[in-house]
Amino acid sequence: MFTCEIIENRNREYDHYIISHPYGHLFQSSAWGEFKRFYGWQPIRLLIRSRSLITASVSLLNHQLFNNYTFLYAPRGPVMHFDSSQLLDFLLDKIAGIADTTNAVFLKIDPALPKIAGKAKTRLVEKGFKQIWGGKPQKSLQLAQVYRIHLPYQNKSHITLIKSMGKLNKLTVEHSTSMEKLKLFYALLLEYGELTDVKVRAFDYYLRMWQLMEEFGVHLFLVRQKNYVIGASLLVSFGPTCYSLYTVYRQRHLGLYPESFLHLAIMEWAAAAGYKNYEIMDTLLTTKQTSGDTRLFSFPVEPYTYLGEFDLVYRPWQYQLWNLLFPVYNWSVKN
Repeated sequence: MFTCEIIENRNREYDHYIISHPYGHLFQSSAWGEFKRFYGWQPIRLLIRSRSLITASVSLLNHQLFNNYTFLYAPRGPVMHFDSSQLLDFLLDKIAGIADTTNAVFLKIDPALPKIAGKAKTRLVEKGFKQIWGGKPQKSLQLAQVYRIHLPYQNKSHITLIKSMGKLNKLTVEHSTSMEKLKLFYALLLEYGELTDVKVRAFDYYLRMWQLMEEFGVHLFLVRQKNYVIGASLLVSFGPTCYSLYTVYRQRHLGLYPESFLHLAIMEWAAAAGYKNYEIMDTLLTTKQTSGDTRLFSFPVEPYTYLGEFDLVYRPWQYQLWNLLFPVYNWSVKN
């Protein structure tokens, strides 16, 4: 027997469940939903219980599409084990009710499961979901590939090489939890945007993110050559994982390999602080293109691939129209 509770306000029980779950993710937290509220998304959080035990949760972000239609999106969610068909049916039934009241065209989910979770994929397809190929950024809202490194990083020869190169290039890393340092990070972003024509959000976006995520832990790491800042990474810690949300470098200093030195320093700090995973999500800023494949500059690490996005369609005709309009919508959201 399952019950469903709609979580209206910030709820510690809700966040604790996500933090403690093996497939929990920052993007499903209450704070992330509240952050997205400022940018056109309406968060709707559900807790599913079997008797008194929480068995599933989901943070749905409701967003306007066209006319009076919307869609529901669960970034890196729902948070649950997918081995119970009855639990999944119950959750989808509750979401269908929300879709009806919000006039949603479809539900998009993006579970924080690895690509190899074949049984979960099969179950979702059986329930009527269609998979959206996450390998093509223009076809999905969230990149399926990130870099997820188990801590501590143990490639000793690579660590020695990075540290010797850093010493040779006179690199140091500063760790700060002061919001004042955010201006240094933003200055690098603006410089990067001018050089690459990548649009950069207003400073208030990053400031608000810091303020809303501060309860979990927000960290800024600056890499310097002598005393000159040449790179920075903005991190949020959540449960056992540190998430590098944005990393940027001065392009003319890339030959000094600041990305390797910076990420190694972050991983050593995170491991010493007791974190188990380090996830680098901003692959467009921390990687380069070689032969069409996106790879981390100097780390011998393969990308970690999530299961990807799945759509459950409620209104087929409107969904077809959405797919025609998606390239324009996706450009506006990401820029």
